[in-house]
Amino acid sequence: MKLSLRINEPEDSSGTKEGDSSSSNFNFEKVSDVLESELIEIYPKSKNFEVAEISLTFVAPDDIRTLNREYRNIDESTDVLSFPMIEDEFFEIPVLILGDIVICPEETARLHPELNEREAICLMIAHSFLHLLGFDHDTEEKEKIMWQKQDDIKSKILAALSQEGN
Repeated sequence: MKLSLRINEPEDSSGTKEGDSSSSNFNFEKVSDVLESELIEIYPKSKNFEVAEISLTFVAPDDIRTLNREYRNIDESTDVLSFPMIEDEFFEIPVLILGDIVICPEETARLHPELNEREAICLMIAHSFLHLLGFDHDTEEKEKIMWQKQDDIKSKILAALSQEGN
């Protein structure tokens, strides 16, 4: 199984890709390698697929606020949203579509001022990845498990990115 991390860059008002994106600081092949390893550990059924896919999008505060309002009925900006696609029953297809991750770098920086930009983005990727796999933090017990796992994944992503100066 190979994890495909599809990166969607934000567009400016003219429809062209913005060059000053937080995502430009990342080697997403290394991020994908870490998430692939974690996926196999957390969700062993993933080995039955040729490819697993996650869509990762970076957006502005107004855009994530619109999504938050539309999908969660919460009319405020947030740092990250997850849209899982995993179902208990799978179709006979070779691709495991895990879902979408939408990150707002500005909100991430505001809500996590104790972290530098790279650490905060890695935390959001780890957090949302776990939501895509069905983890939640709606009880103390679930939160403890999720926080520990997300910190472990964040550390692995940061370690992978620090290799070869990426």
